[in-house]
Amino acid sequence: MKSDLCVGIASKDSGIALATDRSGDGCVEINFPSTPMGVQAVRIALADYEQPVRLAVAGSDALALALAVGRELPGETFVVARRVADQPADLVRFARRTN
Repeated sequence: MKSDLCVGIASKDSGIALATDRSGDGCVEINFPSTPMGVQAVRIALADYEQPVRLAVAGSDALALALAVGRELPGETFVVARRVADQPADLVRFARRTN
């Protein structure tokens, strides 16, 4: 599936780091707390994008985040092992490569 927006989410004990990149223009990174409100903020940040999104998630709560965020987005969601990529910008590149 072709998508111009790729998103990487790294879940860590200290918080949730989200990076986005549209059409290879460069990553923008935002940090959220590792709380239910932080997860809701991530969902709100991505909610208005109606085109297919490629989302790659890694970290301690990767599966829960992928389900909470990815199921509402049009596009594809990948849960990535930390040894493959664990930084948000690396996850964006992972999502871009699988495009």
